[in-house]
Amino acid sequence: MYTHIREVVLQYVPDFTEEELNAIEKNFYHKSLKKHEYLLKVGEVANEVVFINKGIMRNYVPVPNKGQITNYFAEENMFNTSSVSFFTRNPSFEAIQAIEPCKILAIQYDSLQQLYNQYHNWEKLGRLFVESILIEQDFRLRWFIEQSAQERYEKFSQNYPHLLQRVQQYHIASYLGITPESLSRLRSRSQKNQ
Repeated sequence: MYTHIREVVLQYVPDFTEEELNAIEKNFYHKSLKKHEYLLKVGEVANEVVFINKGIMRNYVPVPNKGQITNYFAEENMFNTSSVSFFTRNPSFEAIQAIEPCKILAIQYDSLQQLYNQYHNWEKLGRLFVESILIEQDFRLRWFIEQSAQERYEKFSQNYPHLLQRVQQYHIASYLGITPESLSRLRSRSQKNQ
């Protein structure tokens, strides 16, 4: 259960010591979520960072009169939380929901802060995690500014072909900033061009 998280941690920071890696088993605990179950609801404070061993989650923001906008998919071997809520300790403006049954490892905010204080490599891992979030958000923002819906769909299809099979089409449409009907047209057009 801890093998994958160890491998991912070492990809981020290869010089983790065995003592620092052993802190995973001491601080992360197992959790399961059923399909459609929430890890976090809007208005709650995010108290955990999770590592996904199995399953997919989506982070989404409810928008009055427009439904939900999916802003992130997290799948196997990825970390997930509501970053703004977790780091500011304020109520979350987004929800995190399992869209498949999930097996996860979770760590509480206070435990993670203790690891940051105790071990330099854990602090480095935290910094790299936050940097990756900022980079992803910047790419996503530029994606919406610079690309058409067709280009966004094609890039999503190239980067995440497996998600097209595992995620409901209306979630993908909300991630792309289009209606499910528009997504259906884009998919048809893309298939004709192949």
